[in-house]
Amino acid sequence: MQKIFVAMDDSEDSLRALAFGQIFAAQLGADVNVISVVPMQGDIAARRSTLQARIAAHHLEAVALDVVAHDSAKEYLGDLASQESSGLCMMAHGRRPVSEMLIGSVTAGVVRRAHRPVYLCGPRYDSRAHQQVDVLAVCVDGSKLSEQILPHVAALSKRLGARLQLLQVMETSSSRKSTALGHTDVMESAYLNALARRVESEQALEVDWEVLHGDPADSIVSYLADSHNIMLAMTTHGRSGLSQVVAGSVSHEVLHEASCPVIVLRP
Repeated sequence: MQKIFVAMDDSEDSLRALAFGQIFAAQLGADVNVISVVPMQGDIAARRSTLQARIAAHHLEAVALDVVAHDSAKEYLGDLASQESSGLCMMAHGRRPVSEMLIGSVTAGVVRRAHRPVYLCGPRYDSRAHQQVDVLAVCVDGSKLSEQILPHVAALSKRLGARLQLLQVMETSSSRKSTALGHTDVMESAYLNALARRVESEQALEVDWEVLHGDPADSIVSYLADSHNIMLAMTTHGRSGLSQVVAGSVSHEVLHEASCPVIVLRP
């Protein structure tokens, strides 16, 4: 990626995406470009003026700013996110309870259309706790679909000089016998260990892994709560709810509660 595009609308929330985009681009050694999509040509000047004023008021670094008119922000940004030479950062600020609005209808539409990862910030994103990316944590669930994000994240890990970590959540139930749980734990550990070794061999980098237990969303959020300088990566669907980023309750909770940026990919 030679350029990081930061999608901004007329909300104050989208300034958090710019804060992350600038941090991310600095670590990558890439340029930053703010992009904003309006429905009509006549809206361009007003949107440009609003964004310039907000960027200046929040003392953020001056950046290149493009405002374009297009009848579908989802389509325009989805095409932009699909470019191999660039990355797209944007805010996920959907409101409950409508499912597509869990991460914002535009954001959800972009993720569905993009052929490459999209970099999201939730409403609790904290740039003070995540001033760079030291760890890339990837959620996998045993499915090939969930593993399709790995080549993208491995390449990004090398570029950032970040440690790559695999995460899997095992949902526990009080009705399950301890012996069964222990057997499952061993099996899941074996899966992650084997996957880590495979990625190490294929990508020539070190990989570690962690098995979490309990409710998927709560486990991920708790794991991330005291972390600094970490980025989470997930696919948009797989065999379990863990991967249903666009409209799943698990992903909504993670994006809503996590203070770190989240990479999503729809295979």
